[in-house]
Amino acid sequence: MKFNHLLPRWEQMHRCPEGEEHYYVPTSHIEATLQHVAVRFRCKKCARLTAAFLDQPTYHTNKKLINKYIGEDK
Repeated sequence: MKFNHLLPRWEQMHRCPEGEEHYYVPTSHIEATLQHVAVRFRCKKCARLTAAFLDQPTYHTNKKLINKYIGEDK
């Protein structure tokens, strides 16, 4: 499942070196700050790393999918 929609718009506009659209998936690196949750994503095609700072409601809406993808079904 592609998680590109959780990244900032400017990050979604970047392309892989081959010119294709990135296919971002979450990694197991998730950090919480005071009002945001930082989630690290990696492109399945070119291995580029990026991070998204999600607000609490957005993170909780997608938490099950993110945890299921990284293998932390809790």
